[in-house]
Amino acid sequence: MKPVKLTMSAFGPYAGIETLDFKILGNNGLYLITGETGAGKTTIFDAISFALFGEASGRTRDKYQMLQSDFADEKAKTYVEFDFLSGANMYNIKRSIKKTGQDAVLILPDGTSIGGDRNIKQKIAEVVGLDRDQFAQIVMIAQNDFLRFLQSGTDERVKILRRIFNTGMFKYFQERLKLRAKEIYDELSSYRVFFERYGVDPYKRGEQFEIWESNIKTYKYLLVNIENKLVEFDKNKSELTAQIAVAEELSKKFNDLELCRSALVVHNNKKAEIKLLSENRIKSETALHKIKPVADKTDQWRRQYETAQIELIKAKENEKAALTELENAKKSLAELPSLDQARNLYEELKREYEQTAAKLSKLAALQIKYDIIISKLKQLEILQSEFEKLNETFHSVDCQYKLLNEMFVRNQAGILASGLQDNKPCPVCGSTDHPDPAQVSDSEVTEDNLKKAKNIVDKTQNERDKKATDCSVLKTETETLTNIFLTDLSLFDENINALEIAGKFLSELLSQTKIAVNDLTLRKESGGRDLNELSAMWETVTKKNIDAETIYKSSLTLITERENRKVEFLELLNESKNEYINILKDNNFTDETEYINALVTENELANIIKQLNDYEKTGDQLNRDMKRLENETSEKNKPDLNKLLTESDSIKKAADELREKRDEIKSNFEQTERVLTELRKVSDGFVKCEKQYAAVRQLSDAANGKLDFETYTQIAYFERVLRAANQRLKIMSQNRYSLLRKTDSGDKRKSTGLELEVMDFYTGKSRPANSLSGGESFMASLSLALGLSDVVQQSAGGVRLDAMFIDEGFGSLDSEVLELAVRTLSDMAGGNRIIGIISHVAELGERIEKQIKVVKTPNGSKIKQ
Repeated sequence: MKPVKLTMSAFGPYAGIETLDFKILGNNGLYLITGETGAGKTTIFDAISFALFGEASGRTRDKYQMLQSDFADEKAKTYVEFDFLSGANMYNIKRSIKKTGQDAVLILPDGTSIGGDRNIKQKIAEVVGLDRDQFAQIVMIAQNDFLRFLQSGTDERVKILRRIFNTGMFKYFQERLKLRAKEIYDELSSYRVFFERYGVDPYKRGEQFEIWESNIKTYKYLLVNIENKLVEFDKNKSELTAQIAVAEELSKKFNDLELCRSALVVHNNKKAEIKLLSENRIKSETALHKIKPVADKTDQWRRQYETAQIELIKAKENEKAALTELENAKKSLAELPSLDQARNLYEELKREYEQTAAKLSKLAALQIKYDIIISKLKQLEILQSEFEKLNETFHSVDCQYKLLNEMFVRNQAGILASGLQDNKPCPVCGSTDHPDPAQVSDSEVTEDNLKKAKNIVDKTQNERDKKATDCSVLKTETETLTNIFLTDLSLFDENINALEIAGKFLSELLSQTKIAVNDLTLRKESGGRDLNELSAMWETVTKKNIDAETIYKSSLTLITERENRKVEFLELLNESKNEYINILKDNNFTDETEYINALVTENELANIIKQLNDYEKTGDQLNRDMKRLENETSEKNKPDLNKLLTESDSIKKAADELREKRDEIKSNFEQTERVLTELRKVSDGFVKCEKQYAAVRQLSDAANGKLDFETYTQIAYFERVLRAANQRLKIMSQNRYSLLRKTDSGDKRKSTGLELEVMDFYTGKSRPANSLSGGESFMASLSLALGLSDVVQQSAGGVRLDAMFIDEGFGSLDSEVLELAVRTLSDMAGGNRIIGIISHVAELGERIEKQIKVVKTPNGSKIKQ
């Protein structure tokens, strides 16, 4: 990464927009950023770091509020825009600070842009090759962070070197080996578990397989023998089943014959009972079909006659109640107030309300006219005042113009007079004598000034005349409106002819009329409600009276009808009784009791008929069945069915026991054969997996030992960095110090390989790096940073470090060491690299030609190149 141009707006101590063009400094070399303390030197590095990573170069300046300028206007936008090269590709990034956070856009070499803080950070890490912390340790060594790489532990150096030299792929490789070894071991364990499930030692599996193969042969032999025996059992059972079927059929016929003979005896014993049932059937049919219709008809007329008696009593009671209701309704109607009188009073109140409301409407309209007149009078007063002012102005400018015109005329005469000569005629009057020639009074009075004054007079006169016209129009309009208003108001009082009196009179009359309208409104609403209530009462009572009269007349009519029906039903009842007595006698029933005892329902009669028919049919069927069964069993003996069934059960039991034995042997055979097949497959996988595990585990143990692949690779890079760093450190320390990698660690629990110590050639002993003094630590840190830069540049496909920035630290060096440090940095910057130094050390200003000066002012800092 090489900076091209940096632009800062309202950033840190810079109030406005400051631009730093790195191209002016050239493509390589050493340059110095100098200025007073607090002027904003480090802010330049902060701006570069903020643009790339969204954070300042130092850890104490990460807050957004600390990056916004206190000198800038509140409306000023705080942003940093940075152009930089990565190889031959140009990138542009602009990052702004807002109330809600940051907003950034990265423009790529092809012109496309990337937004979003996460996307930009990912792309910057890819382009620059470093994250913010690594950038601060290797490229932009900020104040307070300068010693971090020197004094970092192994774990932190591992992260830095992993990112710079891409050693993460070795870490990934060794982790994949470890994971693959575990996967194969887990697979091998699953094989062992499978063997253990069947009690097989995987390393003695051949012996167990031979035993199971022998058992399978035995199972096959036993199954063949059992199947042959089952075939013989099935043949015997089939023959016996046929014999049992014949015996069962013949036994059933013998049993059916015995049952039929018993049933016929029982049937014949019911002849007397059936004869009596047949006689009762005739009486029941007569009672149900001949007598019952007449009896039901008599009961019907009896019920209707009794109902007519009850309804006649109710009708007479209703007539008394209706008469009482009619008398009460007539009394209520007579007591009501007159509805017509109430309506007349309400109409009169309504007319009074409408007249007063109309008066109020007219007065309100007059009030609006009065308010308009008053408003126009006030406008007229303002216009007249404005006219007076314009008139005064006109007279003033007119006087000035006339005076100016008079002076102009005099000047013209003075100009003519200046050319007069004695004894020569005047071009105006022709006289040759010039006793008192005119003089030029004021040379400043010109024709242009006179024209300007005339224009002012004309403009003022026009404005005055227009204002006078406006006053006249408004006055005429106001007088017309006033006359109309007083004429309209005279309808209420003929004596009022002045506007001042009219206003007070109108206000009082309008207030009185409003009170009257409100009072009449309440009275009209109350009167309307009373009239509606009275109308409703008249309507209700009138309807009640009409309804009561109608009900009373209906009750009289109903009594007459009910009396006629009672007589009619009594005659019909008597006729039906005579008919009922006669039909009992005609059908040989002595009395009603005998009829009731003989009476049955239709279902009961149908059941009696069914019993008689069933009896006759059952007898015929029993005689036919007995003859048939006697013929089928003639000359035959009843078989011994129990003996045959016992023999069949014995054969079935023996066959079932044999089948159970067969199924058990078959199950053992199938299970043994299945398990043996599975175990043979598993055995093949087990052998293959064991061989694979042995190879992968050996590789994993080698890659993940105490010195793993990544650590080994990083140590190689680290030693190259130390060799490059020592080339500078020996020069700057005048061959006293050299950086060494420690090969052991006092704490066995921690990783080793990237610890540092310093060899002091004055004492011939090594000691910890943190034991160096301030100036010595600076030299060692600078040497490490330069060594990292060299090794990265040398690594094919590595990160390009075309620029380096160093913030302070030179103040701790004496003049001799300072000279050596500057010479070392100058040599490094001699290629295609630039190295920027921030320092206020005066000696550096004398040694470094290219300089950027930061000037501190009361209104914010400025950059000078």
